[in-house]
Amino acid sequence: MTHHSTFRRPLRWAAAILVLAVLQTGCDSSPKLGQVTGVLTMDGEPIKNGSIEFVPSGGGRPSLALTDEQGRYTAYYLPNVPGAIPGKHRIRFEIAKAKPGDPGLVRPKGKGRPTGEVTLEPSTIEVVAGENNVDFELVESQS
Repeated sequence: MTHHSTFRRPLRWAAAILVLAVLQTGCDSSPKLGQVTGVLTMDGEPIKNGSIEFVPSGGGRPSLALTDEQGRYTAYYLPNVPGAIPGKHRIRFEIAKAKPGDPGLVRPKGKGRPTGEVTLEPSTIEVVAGENNVDFELVESQS
């Protein structure tokens, strides 16, 4: 029995090392990311508190960006990990309300038509490895 258990010990160590190697490469091998930055505006004015989600068309973790007071954003793949998976992305957008009762997006008046839906243009983008500067514009949908 003693001889048999000493034979198993190296196998257990080898299995443990293999599991650790797989776990470590799984954690370290985040995909190569493209850095995505830009500005979000509507009628030339910056949009603050905007939330932009970059959803990869080929599947995978979406990236998220929030706009600042000047409408600028940086996409983040994970907290403190800027970037987005290279490839085509659908873009989703919403205005984050600062606090309950905040009006959120106030559309410019005087267009002569009822307030309609707004859409984000472009609605899809291609992220490439390296730097990607993409400016988005909110436009009122034509009903």
